Amino acid sequence: MLGLLKTFAPNPKEYPTVQESERIKLYEEINQSLNNLTPVFTTQTERNLIREIYKETEQHNVNNLTRTEAYLRFFSKHKEIHWSFLAHMVSRNGGYSMTDLKSSLVSHFFDNEKRQIMFDFLERANALIFYDAYPQLLLYEKSKNENRSYFHLLPAFHISKFMIPIWNYFLSSSNSSLLTLALITNEQNYVEKHLMSSQTTKNKIFHTLPYVLQEKMGLTHVIFPYKRYPFLRYYKLSGIEVHEFSSVSERIQIGKQLYSILFSKHQYNSIYSFANYFGHSGSRSDYWPHLYTKDNHHVHKIYSPSLPHAWNDVSHSFPTKQDWFTDIAQIKSFEIGITMNETDITKDVKRDLNMLLALGKLKLTKHKIG
Repeated sequence: MLGLLKTFAPNPKEYPTVQESERIKLYEEINQSLNNLTPVFTTQTERNLIREIYKETEQHNVNNLTRTEAYLRFFSKHKEIHWSFLAHMVSRNGGYSMTDLKSSLVSHFFDNEKRQIMFDFLERANALIFYDAYPQLLLYEKSKNENRSYFHLLPAFHISKFMIPIWNYFLSSSNSSLLTLALITNEQNYVEKHLMSSQTTKNKIFHTLPYVLQEKMGLTHVIFPYKRYPFLRYYKLSGIEVHEFSSVSERIQIGKQLYSILFSKHQYNSIYSFANYFGHSGSRSDYWPHLYTKDNHHVHKIYSPSLPHAWNDVSHSFPTKQDWFTDIAQIKSFEIGITMNETDITKDVKRDLNMLLALGKLKLTKHKIG
């Protein structure tokens, strides 16, 4: 689920991603960007590029599957853009949350109207982040290929002023960690301004049974499947158990923790191998086929449909010219990373599955969740 919040993972430690002298200079440039009112002047070639990027972004912003695939495809070409792989894996979890609403495990907890409200919320958040982030990735690709900066075109895509000095700094420094933390900060603030802070979201999401069920009872996890040894039969799950998602600062902290877990030296290769081997369908059977199935008629496993079988595509309109970044205090300490100890939450996830089965009076007749 998008909600990436309060964690009980062990012993997180903070660390700087940039030296103090560079940090001071970068903050000065970010602060100056707040007062930069210079209009963007473009050549015909640049206007063509802007149109091409808008078109490509729209082509991939169809549904959770197309977005998730686009993130991974970009990362496979540009491994230095860590955020793209983080976005891929978090977007996978967004897809699981979408299909959970139609699964045999939780669908009976709420009616069709509430399922639709929750899906619309998840889909909107997923689409908003892609709309804001993907043009940035494509501008980076263009800049990299031509060995010159195209980030003066960011305002043409209504990207926050915060990101212009960040991307230019990355071109000169290749500091993948700082860029990732900046993108986490940017995207969570963007979603906060255009979705999370709305009264509709507060009334329809934070007070619904699905929210109470998944967040207050601790039944939501952001999971990354991995194998400690390749010969093992089943994937274990790394990740974080989360609670609530109404605070932008807390979501940023969780994003930082997930980044640390995803790129840890003991788990990254296995998670990346999983992502490439198993295409994202939205069904939890992608990673645990011994417990989940896409077959609605299977009586021995939990029905977890693929996204196309659960929900239709949705058309979106997107905000323009509304920058979330208005005060330097909003990005204070964005460059501070978090290192996590290894986090295996397999037992916790299985515990919560058993809780849901008990609550719903469902029973697996063949496969026990150990």
